[in-house]
Amino acid sequence: MKRVLAISVMISIASCSSLKYSSAKNPDNYKKIKTGDKYTFHQTDGSKIPMTISSIAKDSIIGTRKKERISIAKTNITEIRKDRTAVAVVATAGGVAALTTLVVVMTKATDVVADTAAAFGSDAN
Repeated sequence: MKRVLAISVMISIASCSSLKYSSAKNPDNYKKIKTGDKYTFHQTDGSKIPMTISSIAKDSIIGTRKKERISIAKTNITEIRKDRTAVAVVATAGGVAALTTLVVVMTKATDVVADTAAAFGSDAN
């Protein structure tokens, strides 16, 4: 049970963001980036900037973070990720609930089989 829970947590952490742009895979292809959405921009210097996009210009992406206007040159972006923490939390909670239900059902089924075996005089335990 502990292993399954640990694996579920690791999967949810790994799936907290989805890759929307990668300079290595699809340079100059910003089709998946939408204004009004919040993304995390990974830059060539290793820094990460989370911001909400307000517009996409020819050579830069403009957005806001904590009411501050930010412009990032497209040439400085290595990848763009969209935060999906809420989806990961819901998926993990659903997985834990399903696992708990399965354990309870299996425990009840084992008890029923033992009771049935006892009723027929068999020693199936």
